[in-house]
Amino acid sequence: MRTFHLNLASRPYRDYRPVYIVVVIASLLIAFMLLNNIETGYRYARDTRTTREKIATVEQQTRTEDDRAALANQRIKSFNVKVLSDQAQFVNARLAERAFSWSELLDRLERVIPDDVRLESVTPSFSKNGTVHLTLDAVAKTNAGMVRTLDRFNHDPRFANAFPATEAKTGLGYRFQLGVDYRPSITRAVQ
Repeated sequence: MRTFHLNLASRPYRDYRPVYIVVVIASLLIAFMLLNNIETGYRYARDTRTTREKIATVEQQTRTEDDRAALANQRIKSFNVKVLSDQAQFVNARLAERAFSWSELLDRLERVIPDDVRLESVTPSFSKNGTVHLTLDAVAKTNAGMVRTLDRFNHDPRFANAFPATEAKTGLGYRFQLGVDYRPSITRAVQ
């Protein structure tokens, strides 16, 4: 015989307990993750506050240095570099002239100039590489005095490029002018 099941419910029974359990567990998990995110955000903001303050300080210093650099560049652009360079070259030339050792030059000329030649004037001009170009006015007793003078200049290592400029016979002897490059023992280059 067959069992008879009597169902008096107006609707069929459905068991929603597993769905409710899943929803509750998911809600709790979402709430936990939300609280974890809030706590992580708070910790991040708290921990990076000093770093952000340092970054702001460095950015402020950078702006200040940029302003100072722009001001310095503006001041540099306002200088007339050509005039400043010319003035520096003039001062360097005067310093080189003052540092020039006349006693050393005269000692060397005394050794090089032959006995029958008399110097009347020595005019130096200073070059940028440290050599000094000398213009010498001299009088020799004979016409061979200039040739001997040139030979002696060409054999001395402190002198170079000796070349006559003028020669004339006078009542006192043979007057001549020559140019020669002189290298002092301590060269002071004009910049």
